[in-house]
Amino acid sequence: MAKVHVADKAYDVDLVIFDKDGTLIDFKETWVQIIGSLINAMGTYIPMTDVLRKRVQEVLGVSVDSPGIDGNGPLAMGTFVECNALLTYCLYREGLRWDEAQVIVRKLGDEIFRSDVREKSIKPAQGVLTLLKRLKEKGVHIAVATNDNAQDALTDMLSIGAAQWIDIVVGADSVENSKPAPDMVRKICEYFHVGPDSALLIGDTVMDALLGKNSGVMLTIGVPGIVTRQMLEKHMDVVVDSLDEIT
Repeated sequence: MAKVHVADKAYDVDLVIFDKDGTLIDFKETWVQIIGSLINAMGTYIPMTDVLRKRVQEVLGVSVDSPGIDGNGPLAMGTFVECNALLTYCLYREGLRWDEAQVIVRKLGDEIFRSDVREKSIKPAQGVLTLLKRLKEKGVHIAVATNDNAQDALTDMLSIGAAQWIDIVVGADSVENSKPAPDMVRKICEYFHVGPDSALLIGDTVMDALLGKNSGVMLTIGVPGIVTRQMLEKHMDVVVDSLDEIT
């Protein structure tokens, strides 16, 4: 075990589990740009009307035109599969057959979500690389638990230079039940042969808080951003203003 300090209090820790988007990655800076690129690419398959442009943003819970993310929305809390279904629905509403819409969404996934477009858009959250390096030097196991797909998440970690300090990435496609079910934390703890009561979980949404509580981790730590400090304080054990408060 290693001593990890959170807001001036020390904890004996074997494992730190991070959410990805909004915790390791700057959610707003990254995903507003990616969804903007998605909307532009969608316009090469179907006329991009004002109605469709607005619908895509509304169903995902993101605003490209006046940059912002709904911290309680699908993009922030949902899985990749769920977001794909919402995008398919948007195209269906434009008059496409469901199967035609699915084909376009799959193509958009390859063009935007699994391409250099995504890689160039990824921005690390402030203090992330310093914290990961510091934890690893202490001998702490480091994991990522995300509702994104595991391979896409690992690619994101490579893009921001964080992968060298991360031992395992678990995504929604790695387990039977995604957040807030405890499956991800259980899988991670089994991998390291440690109990959840020796783990810290750091996230930026209520979904992360619920994951931690459902899993029985030692401490849930909230980082405000797309969700306010006031909201996180209702669900997290501790809320920090930045990752710099974790040493």
